[in-house]
Amino acid sequence: MNVKAKESRALKAETRRLFVEAVDSLHRSGTGDVIFGGMVKEGEVSVEAVAGGGRGRLSSLIVTTGRGLGGRALMEGTPQLTKNYGVDPYITHHYDEEILGEGIQVLVAVPTLRGGEVTGMIYCGHRDNFNAAAPQTSDLVKRVRQLSVDLGRLDHSRSTPEQVEPERPYSDLESSSREALRRTYAELRAIRSGVDENEMRHRLGVVENRLADILSGHNPDLFPSPTPTVSLSPRETDILSHVALGWSNARIAEGLGLRESTVKSYLNTAMVKLSAGTRHEAVSIARSAGVLP
Repeated sequence: MNVKAKESRALKAETRRLFVEAVDSLHRSGTGDVIFGGMVKEGEVSVEAVAGGGRGRLSSLIVTTGRGLGGRALMEGTPQLTKNYGVDPYITHHYDEEILGEGIQVLVAVPTLRGGEVTGMIYCGHRDNFNAAAPQTSDLVKRVRQLSVDLGRLDHSRSTPEQVEPERPYSDLESSSREALRRTYAELRAIRSGVDENEMRHRLGVVENRLADILSGHNPDLFPSPTPTVSLSPRETDILSHVALGWSNARIAEGLGLRESTVKSYLNTAMVKLSAGTRHEAVSIARSAGVLP
């Protein structure tokens, strides 16, 4: 067996271990009556870990895109909830035998994400009604997000070769100058988001990109612009550029003319895409990924 094949097997084994530990931990803490989940393989979720339910029934479950609650979460990349699985008209019922066979009434499917792509799924099933299950849902989403972070770190540590850092242009910029440029960059993004006229938006975007090149040390005259490894929406980038300045959610909301809850939502989505555990880690990863200068 060659080195790459060994590394691939080791990565799969470590990934499965993390899923098994997460499923067992969620069940032990009382998050749900039945917890199960697994990684995405070729567009399907293969259940590999089960706690609190019949292993023979659920461990062989393979969920495809668009089918059932998990298939919808797989397709949309967001957590999905059904308060009464057996009669829910908004999901397909391809897996009724497995789910209803466990007596599950309330089901939550939360995807693990890396760079905006679904990499796995954790299911939490409750045999009681929704009122009894609701208090656990928020904690479930937070813990699955942490699992996304752990999986992302594992994959990054094994897939990223050690590289020699090339000498960058503008490397002589003082830290105070860099911070001033970053404030200017964030202000430009805020101004451009409020401009309706296309030509002016384009001109502001050119200046914004020039500032980003200076801050990142990229010379567009010698090398093409690198393709970011993570895709963030323009508004998510706006929010992160202000987080990088140390602004609170309330201050960002005031500066961008948004609700504080909206800022928090955009920031949470960006953190999930970046597999970041904190807002400051999100800024660091975004800079490394080339989506933030």
